[in-house]
Amino acid sequence: MFEKSYKIVKISISKIANIFCNIPRILFVNYYKLLIRIRVINIKRIPYDKSAIFAINHVTGADPIIILAALKKKIYFMADSENFRNRFTSFFMRRFTNSVPIFKKQFMKNIKSFKELFSISANKNVFFAVFPEGRLNKKGKFEKFHKGAAYLSYKTKLPIIPIYIHDILKGSDEKRWIGRNNVAEGIVALILNTFRKVYIFIGKPIDPLAKNIGEEFKSLTDKKAYKQITEDIHKALEDEFLELKEEADNLSAFYITTKPSA
Repeated sequence: MFEKSYKIVKISISKIANIFCNIPRILFVNYYKLLIRIRVINIKRIPYDKSAIFAINHVTGADPIIILAALKKKIYFMADSENFRNRFTSFFMRRFTNSVPIFKKQFMKNIKSFKELFSISANKNVFFAVFPEGRLNKKGKFEKFHKGAAYLSYKTKLPIIPIYIHDILKGSDEKRWIGRNNVAEGIVALILNTFRKVYIFIGKPIDPLAKNIGEEFKSLTDKKAYKQITEDIHKALEDEFLELKEEADNLSAFYITTKPSA
């Protein structure tokens, strides 16, 4: 009886602590939402009562804040462990951007992160966010996509929804110190994009259980099926991002050509 009561109290304390820890992010995101103009295209492609994985192009360190402000969803971002190197950056990444560290070199450390993510995925209305390019990309063209998003989709059986951030001011590049420090670069990007109109394009969901994904295989547990299904998801993600970029570029061209001359 005492043990059961102790567990209930412990869970309650944990929930209360979690609420207080989330206050900085909630206040910051809602305040920033008032300072930036965001238009979301095809918002209905995001499920109302189901979990999913967001795959997002990565232009600035401000991207997580902008996505949180735009979509108003509970999102867990997967970020490079380099952004968690000290207490300040770790606090900022976890409490303001709701991020979980992913280790590119020390793979064994990812076991804890993936356990945390898979545990979270049991909830019905939670979203994960992955930057498939793996780093900031200010070049205007996509870099090679990593397959982490496709792997996570395969393991969790959750659909991937491509999200393309368009018309955002890119800020400093890697030649400057600010550009090399993701947290500092992100704060500067937030300031630069204040009062700016930013477009968020939502792509078509890619379902790992769809008939056109790995349809040649009967079992998802088969090793060959795993590789092929992951490749199929990855290829579908790349294709959808190219379509989203084309759609965004066409929209920009339309506004330029229809803008009245002075």
